Amino acid sequence: MRILTTAAIALAATFAVAAPASAVVTTFANFSAGAGGANVYFVNAGSNSNATFFTTAANNTTVAAGRTVSFTFLQNAFNSIGAVNATWTLNGTVVNTVATINGADIRQSNVAGSFSFISQSAITVGSVTFAAGSNLLSGTFTNSTISGTRNGTSAGFNGSTPTSSISYTSDFLTFVGGSNYDFAMSLSQIAPTLNALPTNGTPTRALRTFRAVATGQFSSDPAPIPNVPEPAIWLQLITGFGLVGLAARRRKTTVAA
Repeated sequence: MRILTTAAIALAATFAVAAPASAVVTTFANFSAGAGGANVYFVNAGSNSNATFFTTAANNTTVAAGRTVSFTFLQNAFNSIGAVNATWTLNGTVVNTVATINGADIRQSNVAGSFSFISQSAITVGSVTFAAGSNLLSGTFTNSTISGTRNGTSAGFNGSTPTSSISYTSDFLTFVGGSNYDFAMSLSQIAPTLNALPTNGTPTRALRTFRAVATGQFSSDPAPIPNVPEPAIWLQLITGFGLVGLAARRRKTTVAA
């Protein structure tokens, strides 16, 4: 939810039209874990080929819930706000997919689901105010992967188009149609270790249950467009308005003469 002045709406619209998409992979946001230890829980309750993967409110709870993290936009337009507190919610599933091994590594594919980062307080960028509860970033994903060293305590949770189907939405950003997206999350402090049954042979099930601390980043090609004008654009627009006013005054002076 945004609270915009009339001038901000006009200038933001001008910026969105004037800013061409740049065909370069841009990491536009990241997040880091807050206090409290493990913030995600991978559950294979039946020790079979199905599992769930979700955020928890605390490191010892078993119910899916939001978790406070520190979220940062990395584009220049948002430099003034820095890191903000957000409620992160992740809900994922694995359906009928056995973990696989490749040498020392173990991999869980076919992770699908959704996530959201919701602001916990109002955020003001220039003359644009985003109310508390605004959507910093939300997304859906399919065919994403958790992979790491078997019996290790760290792993990556990744998705990238076109292998994965990923979509992003945000109150703060406009995503260009047809963009390529990816996300890369780091899972650390995995407990117990990353493995699948049987633990010393070829897996016949999805990954075993584990908890971990997740951090991550999000990228797009081309870069998303900020829903606020960058300072340089404000300066250009203000200068342009000044030149228009000067030209008008000169015309009036000429007519009077």
